[in-house]
Amino acid sequence: MMPEQAQTMVDKILQMEVFHELAKREINLTGGEPSQNPHIVEIFKIFRKLTPNVRIHTNLDINSAKSQRWLRLVEIMKLSGRVDFTLYPTVWESRQKPLLIEILGLQDELIVNMIFEKVPDLLSQIELLMAFFGEQEKKYQSVMPLLETYRAKLENLLAENPECNEGEFLKHMEGTENYICTDNFTFGLNMIPGFYVNKNGDRAMNAQPFPKDFNLLECTIPRGTIEIVTVQQTGEITPCCDVGNLKCQPKFGNLLMDSPIEIMQKVDVSRKKMVSGIQKNHQNINNGKAGEWVEEGIPPYCV
Repeated sequence: MMPEQAQTMVDKILQMEVFHELAKREINLTGGEPSQNPHIVEIFKIFRKLTPNVRIHTNLDINSAKSQRWLRLVEIMKLSGRVDFTLYPTVWESRQKPLLIEILGLQDELIVNMIFEKVPDLLSQIELLMAFFGEQEKKYQSVMPLLETYRAKLENLLAENPECNEGEFLKHMEGTENYICTDNFTFGLNMIPGFYVNKNGDRAMNAQPFPKDFNLLECTIPRGTIEIVTVQQTGEITPCCDVGNLKCQPKFGNLLMDSPIEIMQKVDVSRKKMVSGIQKNHQNINNGKAGEWVEEGIPPYCV
């Protein structure tokens, strides 16, 4: 994406109330690795015209504090942008950990994404974070009770029910907060199960940690509420809640190519398709046909 394209997007968003209201809540620059874009700082500044809450996601797989990728992230943080990252144990010690120390010195908020293929993977990532924050200054000690709660619950679950299904997992973790907020630091955890993807790029109905259960996503759009949209670098607007990865076929138009009027017309058309498709998904699940794609192009796990 180029800055000129970002400016075009902002100009059109300002003309559409539903998208403007969404943008005012928060904008996340994610998908791929935004820090690789040499124009990302300028793009960040442009989107900040819509909201002060512009976030950038990174894999933090950066080999040097002298890297241009890292220097772009530093500049964004100095402009009050927030950087969040996904924890990858294979590069944690060598790459992510040293840079996370630097991030904490530049911002007072952090969300850590943790992708897990098995419940023990989640426990091991919690323990990595506990070891890290245990070494940090007193300001960050408020994080420890949250992490300790997760460790205790996960250890107990694995001891009592190591082959738990998703419902049992969620019930066991019920009531556990995934964030803390103090006067000087806000910290959040986002735990994301991994999924198998077939050769066509379609996600499986089952999450890897819970292979016997359907992992269903509740879509708000057919219920009359647009809570999130994804805008691809091409300008294509998708209602997908996972940066377009779920391959939802109904589109809301193109923010670069279409006029605001055309976009809102396409929103109405796509919403009707989504209502119809999700009704068929429910029928397929109830009739033993879960996983079949319907003609409306709604992913079969979206309900």
